[in-house]
Amino acid sequence: MAQDLQSFIEFLEKHHPDEVLRIKREVDPVYEATAILWRLERERRFPLVIFENIKGSDIPCVTNVHASFPRLAMAIGLEPTATPRDFVLEYMRREDKAIPPKLVDSGAVKDVVITGDDVDVTKLPMLKYHELDSGQVDPGFEDLRGRYITLGYDTMRDPDTGVANVGIYRLQAKSRNKFGIQISETAHGHYIMQKNLKHGRPTPMAVFNGVHPAVELGCLSFTGIDVDEFTIAGAMLGEPLEMVKCETIDLEVPAWAEIVLECEIHPTEREPEAPFGEYPGTYGPERNNPVVYCKAITMRRNAHYHSSYVGHRDNLLLSGVTRNSQIYKTCRIASGGVKAVYVPPSGRSRYICYVQMEKLIEGDPKNAAMAAFTADPFLKYVVVVDDDVDITSDADVWHAIATRVRFDTDAFVVTNSRGSPLDPASYDPAGGSHLVTKVGIDATRKANYPREISTPGVDEVDLDELFGDLWRRVRQD
Repeated sequence: MAQDLQSFIEFLEKHHPDEVLRIKREVDPVYEATAILWRLERERRFPLVIFENIKGSDIPCVTNVHASFPRLAMAIGLEPTATPRDFVLEYMRREDKAIPPKLVDSGAVKDVVITGDDVDVTKLPMLKYHELDSGQVDPGFEDLRGRYITLGYDTMRDPDTGVANVGIYRLQAKSRNKFGIQISETAHGHYIMQKNLKHGRPTPMAVFNGVHPAVELGCLSFTGIDVDEFTIAGAMLGEPLEMVKCETIDLEVPAWAEIVLECEIHPTEREPEAPFGEYPGTYGPERNNPVVYCKAITMRRNAHYHSSYVGHRDNLLLSGVTRNSQIYKTCRIASGGVKAVYVPPSGRSRYICYVQMEKLIEGDPKNAAMAAFTADPFLKYVVVVDDDVDITSDADVWHAIATRVRFDTDAFVVTNSRGSPLDPASYDPAGGSHLVTKVGIDATRKANYPREISTPGVDEVDLDELFGDLWRRVRQD
């Protein structure tokens, strides 16, 4: 299986050309690129978009890769018609068969090697996404204000165990070789950084950008801190992920990445970083955050930079689909009647979960809801429905809530629970509080539920046969 982003793009252009949109004219990285993406989203269109000519950079910018669920399904070898349940089961099957990475002597990411005073991250087509995105920059670099790397996979190594860890932490550009970084206190990278800080030493961090989406899906698997996410990336590929050693730090990175930044997180330097428009759809506040120095850049000769539009479908879907597997496994422990789970984009792909189950005994739905909260601490609302409800449809779930719930007996509330420090509904969002209120809802049918309306033969109706070309044109529109 190909391990690089450009091969995935070539696959789409050959077999699914409507999935890719190339924009050849010059586009401003400040607001214009993301305004185009937002307008496409309003029109309910989610192509992979390649900005071939970003003002101020010679490197094309690839965006919206993850905005389509069928593309994520195709990334792990499923048909574009696969359902979210199909995806979860296949992802889970692969996730349970980790494949260690393979160290190779060299790779495409070593085509160009830049070190020392030649390092200049301002040549990357970093975008400014939202109106109030900002953050302190060094004198003479005002044009960088509010420019971020949003899809850098930040690789660190636990100094105690030697296990590699991968996470996405936003990087705010400050100068030619300097960033600010936001690492949530609940992230594994935070624990690794703190271990180094105790000894007063910097934290080596390699930032790789632009890989095959299967690699991304593996690196975002919900694993413990002692699991090397590169082994899960290999599982998604079905073969070992090829890795190469960095030039200036003791870390390995994917050999087929588009771009790698070799960095160190300074042990003591802190500077204001943000505000920045985050995934909940609100701005994360300015904080005194660690400073990162870039020591080297390596890249492919024809490198493509990969950007993710935070707070929008491209960003949300990628985060959501990788959460479902762990939630499903945990819910199945609580009740064997659980059939599927879904973390919908309507809940920012983090805060809401729908659980579909065959209710065998009363009480099972609430057990399943509690299990979901255990599996993913960011969840705030878990709704459990019967197995006839389409959990990919918000409307169907709300129909179940409206007609099958007595709130005083079918719901439970837990206060002062751990959630996301970026949650705007936390107890102190300005202060970065992670404490939230959680609600579980049993929206299954209860005893003596009235008979529901139905019409025989609906599934046997063939609209193509009935209406022919007229129906096909309507369906396309």
